[in-house]
Amino acid sequence: MHSEINGGETAQRRSHFTRKLHSTQTGNQKRKREGKDPEVDDALSEWFSLITSRGVRVSGPMLKCKAEELSRKIGNNQFIATDGWLSRWKNRHEIKFKRVHGEKASADESASNDWKVDRLKIILNDFSPDNIFNTDETGLYYRATPDGSLCFKKDVLSSSKKAIDRITVLLCVNMAGSDKRKLLVVGKSLKSRCFKNMSINKMPVHYHANKNALMTSTIFSNWLYEWDKELQAKSRSILLLIDNCAAHPKNVQLKNITLEFLPPNTTSLIQSLDMGIIKNLKVRYRMKLVHFILEKIKENLFDQSATANQISGKINILQAIQFVSESWREVSCSTIMNCFAHCGFSNFIGPQPELTEQSFFVQNHNEFENIDENAPCFDDNEEICDVVAQNVLKKRKLEDYDEEEEEEEGDTEPPVTDREAKKCIDLLQMFFMQEA
Repeated sequence: MHSEINGGETAQRRSHFTRKLHSTQTGNQKRKREGKDPEVDDALSEWFSLITSRGVRVSGPMLKCKAEELSRKIGNNQFIATDGWLSRWKNRHEIKFKRVHGEKASADESASNDWKVDRLKIILNDFSPDNIFNTDETGLYYRATPDGSLCFKKDVLSSSKKAIDRITVLLCVNMAGSDKRKLLVVGKSLKSRCFKNMSINKMPVHYHANKNALMTSTIFSNWLYEWDKELQAKSRSILLLIDNCAAHPKNVQLKNITLEFLPPNTTSLIQSLDMGIIKNLKVRYRMKLVHFILEKIKENLFDQSATANQISGKINILQAIQFVSESWREVSCSTIMNCFAHCGFSNFIGPQPELTEQSFFVQNHNEFENIDENAPCFDDNEEICDVVAQNVLKKRKLEDYDEEEEEEEGDTEPPVTDREAKKCIDLLQMFFMQEA
C-alpha cells in the first residue's frame, strides 16, 4: 500500500514537471528577441519600410552602412553593424531577398502629355517667358578626359583608370534664355589648398562643400531663400520648374518664387535642362580641359613625363570652377530656347534655328558629354534618414521626460512662503547697502 502511494506521488510530480517544461519552452518560442541596440534596430526598420515603399532596391551592405549612419545620427558612435547582427535583424523583421520580376520603370509619356495639356497652359498664362525658370543638378568628373582618340593604325591605345574626382553643379536658367543664374557648385572641402588667399564670396560660382560633394536639401533651401530675397527687392515673381529629387524639399516657405514640381518619371521628357543644355555645358567644359592639357604639353614638349593623364590629374577644384563658369557663359540663348521648345514650349516662344554651335562639331562629342552621365549629384534618401533619426530622438526625449516626472513626484520641494520671500529681499537690500 505504501509503495502504491509513493508511486502515485512520483507520477504526479513527473507529470507536473513535464507540463512546466513544455510551457516554458512554448513561452521561449513565442518571446520576441530584441537586438543589442533596440533604437538602431527600430530606426533601421523604419528606414527600410520607407525606402522600399519608394521602389528603392536594397542590399545587405547598404543596410549595414545605413544602420551605422542612423546610429551616429541618434548619438551612438560605438555601434558596429556586423554580418551576424544583420542576419539576426533580418530574421527578427522577416526580411528575405527576392529577385525583381517585370519591366523596368520608364519615362511616363502619358503623365508628361497630361502635364503639357493641363499645367503648361496655366503656367504660361500666369508667367511670362522671362519669369519661367528651370533648375537641375548634374555630377561632373572634373578631371576626366574622353577614352577614345584618333591614332596611327599601328598604335594601340592604352587604357587608364577614369578620374572620378567629382563636383556637383546646379544650373538654373529662364525660358527666354536671358537670365542664366550664377552656378552653384558643391565640392568636398572649403579649405582646399588652391583656395589659399582666395575669398569664397568672390568666386564666379556659389561654392559649398560637404564630405560627399552632393547637393543637400539644406544647401538647396538656402539657395532658394537668398534668391527669394533678391526677387523681393526687385518686386519680381517667378515660377521655378524642378524635379522631385530628395534634395528638393516641398515645404519651403517662399514669397516671390512659386515652385512647380514636375510629375515623377517625366524629367527626361519635359525638363529643359535635360534636353541638351547640360550636355552643351559639359562639351564646352571638356573642350577647355583638353585645350588646357594641350597647352601644358606644349610648354613641356621635351618632357616625356608630361602626359595627358598626369596633367589632368593635377587639375584642382579652382581651375574646374573657372572652366565650368566660362562654359556656362558660352551656352547661347538660342540653345536654351531650343531646349525649352523640345519640351513643348515651341508654340509659345516661336520657332528657333537648329543647333549649329561649334561644340556639336566635336567629332567625339558623345564621349565628352557622357563621361559622367551616371555621376551622383544628390542622396536619394537624404531626408528619410533625417526623419527616422528625428523620430527616434523625439521618442527618447519623451521617455526621458516621463522618467524625470516620476522622479520629481517623489521629492517635490515645498512652496516658498511670503514670509521667507520677504526675509530674502531684506537680506539682499542689506547686502547691496554694505560699503564693501
